[in-house]
Amino acid sequence: MKKFLLLALIVLGITYSNAQSLSVNEAFDVLTKWEGQWKNSAVFEESVWIRESVKTRGRTSSSLILSNNYLEININNGDNTSKHIICYDQNSKKFNRWEFKNDGANTFWIGEWNKKDKTMTWDFIDFSGNGIVGQIIESIASEEVINSEIIMKDKDGNTLLKINSTKIKI
Repeated sequence: MKKFLLLALIVLGITYSNAQSLSVNEAFDVLTKWEGQWKNSAVFEESVWIRESVKTRGRTSSSLILSNNYLEININNGDNTSKHIICYDQNSKKFNRWEFKNDGANTFWIGEWNKKDKTMTWDFIDFSGNGIVGQIIESIASEEVINSEIIMKDKDGNTLLKINSTKIKI
């Protein structure tokens, strides 16, 4: 029993030391990277959900709200509009992202910031229990360019959705 407790403490200690503990100011600095007006271009690759490759363009407007604790993102790609709300959760030491779409759909993602690579990696939370796995990787190429890759797969590993996009600050 003592060996088990010692092993558990070691594992928990390693997990805790690897967590991204950000101060309120550091979280604010991360969120401001997405703030502003952006032109979007995206390629939806052929997948289970997309029958043939499609290119889209649109605009994104992002601003900090509620005492700069949340980033509100409004995306308009023609007929498709969505609102995203992002914040840093001090308890989990991760970012939370809620997405609401004009068709009534919504999703939730948990993100980790990699300061060295200037990359936010979001993992999809599947509340449906269907075994869908998703990831968004957003790379800050510069203060004016953000590149993103979105991949969603079913429980069998089939690619449901794959999107490559670029945001350019205007």
